[in-house]
Amino acid sequence: MTVFEPLICDTYPRISRSDVKLLWHSGFWDGPLSGMLVFNGERCWFGLVVENEDDDYTWYRRFAVLRLTLYEIAEEQHWHDLFRLHVGTHTDYGPDERRTGGAVLPKEQHHNFYDQYQQRPKQDYSRNPILGWFET
Repeated sequence: MTVFEPLICDTYPRISRSDVKLLWHSGFWDGPLSGMLVFNGERCWFGLVVENEDDDYTWYRRFAVLRLTLYEIAEEQHWHDLFRLHVGTHTDYGPDERRTGGAVLPKEQHHNFYDQYQQRPKQDYSRNPILGWFET
């Protein structure tokens, strides 16, 4: 998504990091890549736009905050609940936004989620309204 960076920075408002509350991540690589958060009392999706280094070699990630429909929120909640039931709660964030350190369930149980998840159509939220962006 790095091609959207100038559009996001120039067109949409920067959201203070303190104004978003991560609930869980869906994608993860050395930190969250996507997932659900709360912004202004609304559940929204967040997705990585770019990760980069500043001129002073400070590493950051920039995320877009996307509005979801009620159906999309319910779908994401359904899949997250199923993940928690069969894989674990280790992707959840607590009130202080630290990962809860939740349990990873036995591997033998994971297929109960992943077998179904492989059948799920790929989600594309790139056309959803962008509310703004934040950095970590």
